[in-house]
Amino acid sequence: MTSQLELPPDLETRSEKRTYIRQIIDLEPNAFNWLVWEVSASGFFTDSYNLFATNVILPSLAFVYWPNNNDHENESLINIMSLVGALVGQLLFGYLADRLGRTRLYGIELLIVIVTTITVCAASQGVNSISIVAWIVAMRFAMGIGIGGEYPLSASICTEWAPTQARPRMMSAVFLMQPLGQLVAQLVGLAVLAGYNRTNPLTKCMGTPMGTQGEDPPWCRSQVDSIWRWIIGVGAIPAVVAIYFRFQIKDPGLYDLDVRDRGQIAVENTQNLYRENLRVLQSNATASETRLHRVDSLPVQLTLPDMRDYFWNQGNWRLLAGTSACWFLLDVAFYGLGIGSPQILANVWASSRPTDGIVVDDHRSWNPGLSNPSIYEALLENAKRNILTVCLPSLLGSLLVIWLIDYIPRKQFLIYSFLALAMLMFITGGTFRAVAYTENFPATIVLVALCNFLFNFGANTLTFIIPAELFPTSYRATCHGIAAASGKLGSVLVQVILPFMKFDGNPRNEKVSKPGSTSLGYVFLVFGGVMALGALFAWVWIPSMQNPRAEGESLVLQNKTLEELAEGVERYRCDGQVIGMRDNFKAVYKGLHQRLPHRQREPLGEEDVERK
Repeated sequence: MTSQLELPPDLETRSEKRTYIRQIIDLEPNAFNWLVWEVSASGFFTDSYNLFATNVILPSLAFVYWPNNNDHENESLINIMSLVGALVGQLLFGYLADRLGRTRLYGIELLIVIVTTITVCAASQGVNSISIVAWIVAMRFAMGIGIGGEYPLSASICTEWAPTQARPRMMSAVFLMQPLGQLVAQLVGLAVLAGYNRTNPLTKCMGTPMGTQGEDPPWCRSQVDSIWRWIIGVGAIPAVVAIYFRFQIKDPGLYDLDVRDRGQIAVENTQNLYRENLRVLQSNATASETRLHRVDSLPVQLTLPDMRDYFWNQGNWRLLAGTSACWFLLDVAFYGLGIGSPQILANVWASSRPTDGIVVDDHRSWNPGLSNPSIYEALLENAKRNILTVCLPSLLGSLLVIWLIDYIPRKQFLIYSFLALAMLMFITGGTFRAVAYTENFPATIVLVALCNFLFNFGANTLTFIIPAELFPTSYRATCHGIAAASGKLGSVLVQVILPFMKFDGNPRNEKVSKPGSTSLGYVFLVFGGVMALGALFAWVWIPSMQNPRAEGESLVLQNKTLEELAEGVERYRCDGQVIGMRDNFKAVYKGLHQRLPHRQREPLGEEDVERK
């Protein structure tokens, strides 16, 4: 197949080959490359399903293995170790993707997910000789490594293969798989629940211990144990599909050219992927007609001297700090509300407050809402709350951002989405304090749904896209992995702290994870402040990735090429952008000083002259 495509004879220098590759990819700049999207999106969907499936299975696990616990320590441990594994995977696979190649690793992380999924499904406590919690925690940590590895790999491959103008739209479409994976996990949970309930009515499973009056039927724990295994096991299916897609694509031409110094292979891979564009290009012009004459030097590489020069001497550490800080702060709030959330959502949806005695003595961690007497109703209500409050609003936000992302400057989009989230969370916190556990509780449900809509309509999607655009090809996956790992660090911290948070203003002095707790209102207020900080870091350290819109031009903003963005802070400052905390505040002060009205001085009278 490759032998049929000839390398144009006049492509001698690296600059000419890079120009030729960019010509082929950008011949139709708005073209959406479906193969590239399928390769990236399939793995991202798999990871989203497996990561957020914990929201579906945790009540089942608690019902079977720790039915009498009234705390959430086991659930928190499973979530935390999944996220820690993802953090490790993002750092590890990000570095290795730059060092060894994109597609050489693309599939290994999915094999990790498949193997650990099967292992979790087969988990057993033996004859009380194995800790089922320790087994699941260990396997979820390993699965997290595979899940985390998908972030820098999918982002780098999609970014480097995408046409310049279609790049943010394709990246947004890849990120659409996160809410879609969440939704499918909930739907699979409902389907499995309905199937088992048809065999034996799970409404009879009340969690009543054996040997007591009204004890559960003997098949209850077995049925519920099968439910969570099916839900987790289904996650291996999209992983197998994603591995198939991985064989359909090669390393991006830019990576082969600029990092591995394989110009011939880079051009051939680009010709193969964009075959139709190549035919049009060959019929219209030759590469030499639009050749760019640049110094034929190898771009910066993943070596300590090059990295020291690029990040420190040239000041590009600000870009990495900005993307990492924004992702860290975003994930504090996003994962604080989005994972391990059965109890939080149960409190949001509660129409009345339980009595103190029920809260202290009768609450079981498998039953987030005390109005659900059976495991069937607990799982059903948990799915309904997640779908209506989290999954559908997030999915709508992702769909809308795909449509609008070409029309809005991404830097301003990120800043204003953080500010909008901050204001909305302040409002949500105050509203929850006012209407929680009353007949007006739907007001909080609507506001929480709006928060999830805004997450994906703005900051959550943009923090995934921007790190993949800003950095040179040599560092792209590493920097994306660092930024993503910073986000996971935020998610780990909030999972460690949130279930046990108390607030002095809470008259009942209850943890956030307790039914009837009013502490959630304060949590929203704290998250509002965190989102405001995100807007600050986006303002001072994130540059503009699009060219300004001239008067009379189309509403669609033209994206800068990856080569332009890779030039870093020096290029942005030449374009008139201000990057850095101190420089931005200086610019604000100068602007305010120039705009302040200056009082016109009155002519000096005789008395004034004498006084002077």
